[in-house]
Amino acid sequence: MRRFFDAIRSEKRMVAACALLFIMFSLVGFVASEPIGTWMKQTGVWEQFQRKAESINQDPGLLNTYGVIFFNNLLAAAGMIGLGIFFGIYPALGVIFNGLLLGVVVGSVSDQADLHPVTLVVTHILPHGILELPAVIFAAAFGMRLGALAAGSLTGLASPELRERYGSAWKDYLSKIPVLFTGVVVMLAVAALIESSLIVFYT
Repeated sequence: MRRFFDAIRSEKRMVAACALLFIMFSLVGFVASEPIGTWMKQTGVWEQFQRKAESINQDPGLLNTYGVIFFNNLLAAAGMIGLGIFFGIYPALGVIFNGLLLGVVVGSVSDQADLHPVTLVVTHILPHGILELPAVIFAAAFGMRLGALAAGSLTGLASPELRERYGSAWKDYLSKIPVLFTGVVVMLAVAALIESSLIVFYT
């Protein structure tokens, strides 16, 4: 547990940047939920979100609901870390997309259900999001760090001093990944259990 928090603290600036990016685009998605929601439907993005809901509706039992949510989130987190090697573009876009999606969902559902957005967030999102959202942000932060290391290593090819510096940075980064990923998996597993239990309860 301590090693996990040490790993997070070592990337506190990147974590803070990802968290800020997520919050900003959540607000954008909420304020402009109608046009952004329409854009998501036109581009097929919303369809992917609906497929997850349909998979749960086909078998709304706790085990299936948990499996769909957990493995979907796990693949997303793993992708944010691994695909970050392409200069951090994928995790950055992932944070932006997830922020927009959350904002659109809160804006749309609060209007349709005649609920105050804060009430919706506190009762339906916060119980599992308090673990799920930080886990996604941590994964994105380490994915973006991977991209920064990849870009820096390329620019340092011509310099023995930079190669040595980035070689040390790579070793430090790779030593943290198993601890970080294990922590993210645990957070997502608990979050999925809470979310799936709430879904089964409300249905």
